[in-house]
Amino acid sequence: MKVKLWGVRGSYPTPLNTETIEEKIVKALTIARPGDISSEESVRLFVKSLPLSIRGTYGGNTSCIEVRTSTGELIIVDCGSGLSGLGRELMSGDFGKGRGAANIFITHTHWDHIHGIPFFTPVYIKGNRFNFYSAFPDLKERMDYQQAETHFPITFDNMQASKRFFNVKQDENFFINDVKIYTKSMPHPGGAYGIRIEDGDKVFVYTSDCEFGIHEMDDIHAYDDFFKDADVLLFDAQYTFQESLIDKISWGHSSASIAIDIAARYNVKNLVLFHHDPNYNDEKLNSVISNAKSYMHVNKKVAETLQLDLAYEGMEFNL
Repeated sequence: MKVKLWGVRGSYPTPLNTETIEEKIVKALTIARPGDISSEESVRLFVKSLPLSIRGTYGGNTSCIEVRTSTGELIIVDCGSGLSGLGRELMSGDFGKGRGAANIFITHTHWDHIHGIPFFTPVYIKGNRFNFYSAFPDLKERMDYQQAETHFPITFDNMQASKRFFNVKQDENFFINDVKIYTKSMPHPGGAYGIRIEDGDKVFVYTSDCEFGIHEMDDIHAYDDFFKDADVLLFDAQYTFQESLIDKISWGHSSASIAIDIAARYNVKNLVLFHHDPNYNDEKLNSVISNAKSYMHVNKKVAETLQLDLAYEGMEFNL
């Protein structure tokens, strides 16, 4: 199973502006030595040596994940603005010829998880086939509403690809060929669902937009079957610990420390912090992962067994 992140931001897209790019250039030149900028080749090598937060960005597109199963099935999890980039890549293959097929799982229909659909080129191509899965029984109506003519010039039904909708029940397994999928309701205003994908002995778990506080941790055993033994867990860590428990309680998101506690409890191998706050720039996100690692290393056993990462656009996992 292969997983690629196309959008990692929460709430709304955050493209880089001129001021931010200038600051990155200033930081790069400040630490450059004369030999680092003596030729184009040396400049390129120098740039490659810089941390992602200076030479690039963790990303400003909203949630979209590409999963390729061992049998070649394509599963797309959420359709934020990152879906547009995935669509452009897919158009170079069967989807550009009207012969593509994919499965799309929608965790919930807040804008940052569906607003990429109108800009997803493959769904305009006749002959392509998309199966939509959701625990919300009225998903088709929600898609129609997003593209009502008062909101967008092309209605959802006028997108020429074949689109079928399947309602799945939480706490119940369903299958896409040999891949086992399990959904679980998450604490989030308006409702949201996490997804667990089991491909052979490999497990990918995605839970975006979830608020785990004191009450949820007291009842965490209800999530045993969802989190246990994940190879990769992509977890909503939009807020700091203080924000999640004081400043933004009931806003629907979690913190890195809660994510680490859950990952440690359930023998997760690789925890990836995800759904970054739109107000956090790359420098702030550096502090998020730095503080998270400090918290993790308080428990030596956790630090030795858990791989901790911060999600960025283009990040890939080979499970």
